[in-house]
Amino acid sequence: MPIRRRVTASAGACAALVLLTTLPLYAQDSVIVIDPDAPFADSAPGGGLPRAVIDEVLRAWNDSTAVRLIGQAEIPAGTTVTGHVAVFRGILQVAGTIDGPVTVINGNAILLPGGRITGGVLVVGGRLVVQEGGVHEGDAREYWDIAPVYRDRDGLLAVREPHNFTDLGTAEASFDLGEVRATVHASTGGTYNRVEGFPLALGPEFAWRPGPSDRLRLDLTGIVRTTTDQAGIRSDFGYRARLDWRNLGEIGFGAGIEAYSIVTAIEEQNLSLAESGWSSILLQRDYHDYYDNQGYGGYLFIEPARQFKVQFSLRRDRERTVRANDPWSLFRNTSTWRSNPLIDDGHFVTGGIDVTLDTRDSRSLPSRGWYARARLEIGSSDDVAPTDLPAGVRGPIPTDGSYEYSLFSLDARRHIRLSPESRLGLRLYGAGWVGGDPLPVQRRQSVGGFDILPGHDFRAVRCASAEDSDPSNASLCDRMAAAQIEFRTRLSLGWRYRLREGERPDLDRIIGIESADLVVFANTGNAWLTGDGPGRVPTNKLPSLDLWKADLGVGVDVGFIAAYLAKSVTNGEPIKFSVRLQRRF
Repeated sequence: MPIRRRVTASAGACAALVLLTTLPLYAQDSVIVIDPDAPFADSAPGGGLPRAVIDEVLRAWNDSTAVRLIGQAEIPAGTTVTGHVAVFRGILQVAGTIDGPVTVINGNAILLPGGRITGGVLVVGGRLVVQEGGVHEGDAREYWDIAPVYRDRDGLLAVREPHNFTDLGTAEASFDLGEVRATVHASTGGTYNRVEGFPLALGPEFAWRPGPSDRLRLDLTGIVRTTTDQAGIRSDFGYRARLDWRNLGEIGFGAGIEAYSIVTAIEEQNLSLAESGWSSILLQRDYHDYYDNQGYGGYLFIEPARQFKVQFSLRRDRERTVRANDPWSLFRNTSTWRSNPLIDDGHFVTGGIDVTLDTRDSRSLPSRGWYARARLEIGSSDDVAPTDLPAGVRGPIPTDGSYEYSLFSLDARRHIRLSPESRLGLRLYGAGWVGGDPLPVQRRQSVGGFDILPGHDFRAVRCASAEDSDPSNASLCDRMAAAQIEFRTRLSLGWRYRLREGERPDLDRIIGIESADLVVFANTGNAWLTGDGPGRVPTNKLPSLDLWKADLGVGVDVGFIAAYLAKSVTNGEPIKFSVRLQRRF
């Protein structure tokens, strides 16, 4: 069968980078289905393609009866190929006839004048071009971006797990106990902080499927804190136990109960605990605050559609102040850690309603879709012991057992695919007091830093009084709001190196960075105190726009790590450099 093919090779622009990092760096994977009217797809781990499409790609290539072609290939005029044709990393040009389906993986398919394909065509990571005079008689599907797959030494395709620096170390092993799947897991808790050091978490998890749609899971995790609390406020040990049941039918629903003794981070925005953990262990800079949290609770949820979820929760916690300790860090170990702020200690009963809409094509690398999460939290305490704050920051908190507050937060994001190479992201975020007594310290807000305003200092707006000298730099605002926009476009770098596999060039493996995203972004945000009086904003209004902070920036994102430069446009702060291990939003 006279099939002409040409396998392309490229060399070592990224060899020096590989030697410097001692890690193989792969091309960034972000994907989106071209059909704007297609139903919303489930998220796929490590990429954005629906899991069904990834499985279809694997089946097509790994089928021993398929005609497999690597690199650029051509079906000449007058030639007929019968059966399934699969092409990996190349351009398929068809001037003859393919009597069967075609799958092109991380490449393009071109149907030339006089060419003919009688079966369906699936192109992943490329485009299908039908020139005038070409005939295609089947269905056609296109996916614009790269499939997260690689060829192993047997020549078969397997899913490639992307590099992930957002986890500081995990290990697990699974085995079956009759109908129960048992998993023993151990991890660092996903972070490193100035209170616990490494919170080593280990224990078993048991999963059981009592019915076709039912899932029952029991997780029993013990926590060992590697930094001892010299003040004796908290234990060196903690735990987390959860029993979760869910029904995965057409309308999903479920419930769970849990008990825990953990150290909880304050003010969760967009800087992950893992990123703060890396900053802590390397540079002795911890960008979260913490409190000791012991309690129990339960939750109920319903999913009327796979993209929509409503959850109700109720818990009772004993929340206590914890001190910063002196864990080790790599490069700035002689400096002093920022102190951990005092909180309002006490037992809190908290009820919450969470409503989530998620139509994104991928949770980790979104290119298209909506994400919106709204939460209303109502808390109360009959034994709160408030810490002293200036009267200009917070009024008195009742200690007669009547303390109650309400907190609302909204995170709305829109991802738009403009072209195969370009994406636009928009985000609105707000959180803060909506009713009742003043918020406790552990629920108060701020803005500034890597999370929302990277062109400004950490907690640039935190509502502290002029005479405040608290070294913890605690968040003290009632409310905050922010808006973010970013434009991403794909850059073809071609920084790759081919690892030769002896006399089998078809088994050569490529490491390096083939592409990256150029990111241009802008952010604005503010945080404030509500109510009447000097320096406060009425409860039914936002601060004047001329008081908002804003910045502009640019960066390069290679998928598992990104570097950004940001500059404030509302004050004279210098350009700030930051490194992120996940998408900004």
